[in-house]
Amino acid sequence: MREKNKIKRKYKLRDYEAFLWILPGIVLLLIFSYYPPISAFFYSLTDWNANRANFIGLQNFKELLTDQIFWNALKTSIFLTVVGILVGNIATIFLAELLFNLKRKKASSTYRFLFVLPCLVPGIVTMLLWNKIIFAVNETGLANAILMKIGLIDNPLTWYAGDKTVLLSLILTNFPWVAGTSFLIYLAGLQGIPESIIEAAELDGITILKRIRYIDFAYIRGQIKYFLILGFIGGLQNYSMQLLFTKGGPFYKSMVPGYYIYWQAFNNTRFGYACACGVVMFVIIFSVTIFTNKMKSSEEVM
Repeated sequence: MREKNKIKRKYKLRDYEAFLWILPGIVLLLIFSYYPPISAFFYSLTDWNANRANFIGLQNFKELLTDQIFWNALKTSIFLTVVGILVGNIATIFLAELLFNLKRKKASSTYRFLFVLPCLVPGIVTMLLWNKIIFAVNETGLANAILMKIGLIDNPLTWYAGDKTVLLSLILTNFPWVAGTSFLIYLAGLQGIPESIIEAAELDGITILKRIRYIDFAYIRGQIKYFLILGFIGGLQNYSMQLLFTKGGPFYKSMVPGYYIYWQAFNNTRFGYACACGVVMFVIIFSVTIFTNKMKSSEEVM
């Protein structure tokens, strides 16, 4: 009996030790990941401006319902997100297909390394290169110099500063729209296709386009859904280029909800209203996530 009790105490001590090891991580997670969004629900019901936080009920949400800047920003964000997802996934799948169909394996490994190498460069550096060199608003900008040289334009375009060119500029800044991680995942999915299936299809005289449509897409369908969901959620949250280049302008043309929340909080010191905007965005993104997960689970059952 004594030996059994000793063994039990020993296992209990091990359990406590394991809990103590993960305790710092749990505390940090609660403080920095769970407390801010939970507190945002409370502050969204106040007129918090960093000095005071008086309870005003649903007044912020009533104002938000008629806030055209916010709802136009949401439309802009959805547009940029949808275009980014479509262009990004098409370009990445196209590149993965090119390497998958490359017969020389040594050359395929070299190209794979070269395409993933740019991932070492921080995204912020790439965006600054576009802003300072390619999309500079005068004749020294590379884009303006090329377009003027071939005669497509007579005067330099203002790119990020123009209300008609700002959205196009934001989309082009992500060129060539190929992310290293998604490229490798798509390529791994294609390489997982059994050789016997490809050989049987080739014996039946299938063309490359039909093989891509009926075989390749079937094997990477899960990856496509994953990147579509992740891209949509991430796109609605993203406001890095607005923060760096456009500040939501000109005339709110490039405003997105993420930057609008930042602008209301730190430019107008309306932290309560910014929290209300954040709560609405949380509900929208959470609803999209639940809807897509239900669709995915229903398809798996079928």
